[in-house]
Amino acid sequence: MPKFELIHALALLFFTPVLALCARWKNSSQFPLPPGPRKLPILGNLFDIPTKGYIWLEYAKMCRKHNSDIIHLSALGNSIVVLNSAQIVSDLLEKRSSLYSSRPPTVMLGELMGWGNAFAFRPNDNAWKAQRKTFTHAIPPADAKRFHLKQITATHDLLRVLTHSNDIMKDLHMWAAGFIMDVIYGIQGEEAETFLKTAVEAVHSIAIAGTPGKFLVDQIPFLKYVPEWFPGAGFKRKAREWNNLRIKMTEDAYRVTKERTAAGTATPSLASVALEQMDLTKDIVQQEELIKAVSVTAYGAQSIRKAGLDTVVMALEAFILAMLMNPDVQTKAQRELDRVLAPGDLPNFSLEPDLPYISAIVREVFRYQPATPLGFPHLVTDDDVYSGYLIPKDSIIISNVWSILHNDEDYPDPYRFNPSRYLDVNGKIDHSIKDPISPVFGFGRRACPGKDVAVASLWIAVASILTCYNIEPEIDERGNLMERKGEWHQGPTLFNRPLPFKCRFIFRSKDVEASLQGGKCT
Repeated sequence: MPKFELIHALALLFFTPVLALCARWKNSSQFPLPPGPRKLPILGNLFDIPTKGYIWLEYAKMCRKHNSDIIHLSALGNSIVVLNSAQIVSDLLEKRSSLYSSRPPTVMLGELMGWGNAFAFRPNDNAWKAQRKTFTHAIPPADAKRFHLKQITATHDLLRVLTHSNDIMKDLHMWAAGFIMDVIYGIQGEEAETFLKTAVEAVHSIAIAGTPGKFLVDQIPFLKYVPEWFPGAGFKRKAREWNNLRIKMTEDAYRVTKERTAAGTATPSLASVALEQMDLTKDIVQQEELIKAVSVTAYGAQSIRKAGLDTVVMALEAFILAMLMNPDVQTKAQRELDRVLAPGDLPNFSLEPDLPYISAIVREVFRYQPATPLGFPHLVTDDDVYSGYLIPKDSIIISNVWSILHNDEDYPDPYRFNPSRYLDVNGKIDHSIKDPISPVFGFGRRACPGKDVAVASLWIAVASILTCYNIEPEIDERGNLMERKGEWHQGPTLFNRPLPFKCRFIFRSKDVEASLQGGKCT
């Protein structure tokens, strides 16, 4: 085919459906689209979509500019709707969840990297429902207590690491990865380290590839056919490498759990319980593929939906930095712990009702710097009308969790770290204040089924760290306290995490030090 004819054919392949889609938006309803930036012919708002740092703040700024908490953008025929308030998110993603519970197709993440089958990213189809059913049967939301012993043991391991840590973030990450490995596959201790490097790298690749607007192939799908050697096709090489990580992460740990389950030596975990619950009268291979998909999603891909290691570790990073920057909060929490605990004792879950300020800190950590400030995108499966605006079928729906959690009507003085905002005059949790944890864990049918495990993991870690340690500034080479400061990674990424920072963990008493060193806490 002559070069000109090839270019002409590609142009028709791409622009014809774009023009048709634009025409459908225009003619499908008498209702206007939500407000938003001015759209260019064909390209739409391609150059208005934030792709650099703090994209949640850019979307919030866009909403303020257009004086609307629901705005519309388009990019090369894709319709994008941003929701910037709790009320609109509730009205659409929860009250109309039958329309808004699917996922947009992702070429980079879903097709090229192979994550399309993971239930965090699947559309709202029968396969997704089967995977979610498998997850909730193995880890029932109402039975998160079954993991309390694992959580306490893992937390005590973390306490021993912190006092001599040279790299807090690395140690937190490896600790969280090991804990999740235990919960999902029943693989513990030093053995888990064999699998952790692959898992951490795979989760990092998901965070990059899942960032809206990061890869042009998601806007122009036919670019997936460009050969890897072609100039500008570096995304194909990345996708191949990241797909290999996914395969290795999916197969290796599952194989170990399967062998131990068959031998009767497996410790309780999502994968082992699911294997034991298989129906031997049905297709075993199909059931195993389902279990593998659910397990790897819960461990890695599900971290995008707040059940995996990255959200837990980022929340812990945010907590430690918040204590460093707010010593008054740290002191108040420790006074509460000292009233409840005997010298040398460490907290357990039975004490949660007696430690409301610790629970308030956990809530404020999730609110103040949410690990995923943008909810993972939903897809609307039919035309809808809201507040007089048309929301076209197949629109990508983005919920701005950051804006929801920094609404000054719900959370006065929202840019101040203030756990006391959740307490009533008697020092108990004030249930009239909106719980900020729910928005962090998703909406409607796509809400994270691992929420209770993640929240409990953070609670016991926060209570235990503050029982054992004072979190203080590092000392410079002259013996002076360094400045208390913390900065946040700008991205581009779906995740919101602090940049590396230095601090010291100083034992609060010889009693707790003896407990940790002598093994009393285990």
